[in-house]
Amino acid sequence: MTEAVRVRLFGREYSVKGHGDKRYVQTLAEFIRERADIVQRHGTVVSTLDLVVLTLLNITDELFQYKLVKEQTIKELEEKTEKLLEAIDRTI
Repeated sequence: MTEAVRVRLFGREYSVKGHGDKRYVQTLAEFIRERADIVQRHGTVVSTLDLVVLTLLNITDELFQYKLVKEQTIKELEEKTEKLLEAIDRTI
């Protein structure tokens, strides 16, 4: 993407340049807005800063959970691959 995309988050407008197309950046902004709405519905958020921080923590937690699952899956696949290679070696 060469031109900036304008997105509105937490009551402010931002001009964002990045990789990918405009729709991707808009999708990211929509994702953040959806997560912020969830935070607002499930608690008493006093300030915009509180909302931003809690939303950030929730998104980061979700990211780390996905990374953990990915790492565990990779480890399991590596172990299974090793066992299969050992079984192949025994039959050769």
